Amino acid sequence: MLRKQNLINLKTEKEGIKVLKEAIPSFFVPSKSEKEIIYEKLNIDFKKYSRSVDGIILNVDRISDILNENDVILVEIKSTKAKNIKKLPYGVFFGITKNEEDLFKSLNNYRLCIVHTLSKEYIFLNFTEYESLIKNKRIQYQVNFKKEIES
Repeated sequence: MLRKQNLINLKTEKEGIKVLKEAIPSFFVPSKSEKEIIYEKLNIDFKKYSRSVDGIILNVDRISDILNENDVILVEIKSTKAKNIKKLPYGVFFGITKNEEDLFKSLNNYRLCIVHTLSKEYIFLNFTEYESLIKNKRIQYQVNFKKEIES
């Protein structure tokens, strides 16, 4: 059941990425090697935070032109199809990992982007805005058991 929900969530996230690509010409999803370059330039631990950014908005022409945090916006996308959402971001429910939230809290150029894939609307939030909108928050552990040792 969880696997099925994960696949649905992944599909919705991809739809959110498509909405942003259509609406923002400088938005794109960097490759692993491009992300490594960006993280190095911004002194971000790639091993720890490699999955904490879904896309970027470049404020310069190329990744090689990035000199500091003003040159790029790091974007974490949370997509929804909820029909009860009348105005973003109010009423949106989503999951966020500790690493995503830690990076969000520590960087001025990190934005949470809530995308409504049906209305094609989106909103970018900084950490202060995010915190002010939280109605409740709970911790959920994700556990992976190790593989069976073959004898």
